[in-house]
Amino acid sequence: MNTEKRNSLFVVSYFALGLFGGWIMGSVRPIPGMKPEHNIEPEYYIELKGNGSAIIEDLGGNTYTCPTIEDIPNVLIKDNL
Repeated sequence: MNTEKRNSLFVVSYFALGLFGGWIMGSVRPIPGMKPEHNIEPEYYIELKGNGSAIIEDLGGNTYTCPTIEDIPNVLIKDNL
């Protein structure tokens, strides 16, 4: 078997083994009794617009508009004050 065919076979088999291993690891059930320690709940929902702006909505239904993405931290800081 020449080197090119051997290398191709190695790459294909390595890729197939990775897919099969990932499938097996993904199908493993969670261990009973183990749950996350903290339940994280969102405080804000951010919608990024195509023109570089953003819309932020908090859980209370208040909506804030940011003209640029760089303004998001300033709006969140003002809201938390």
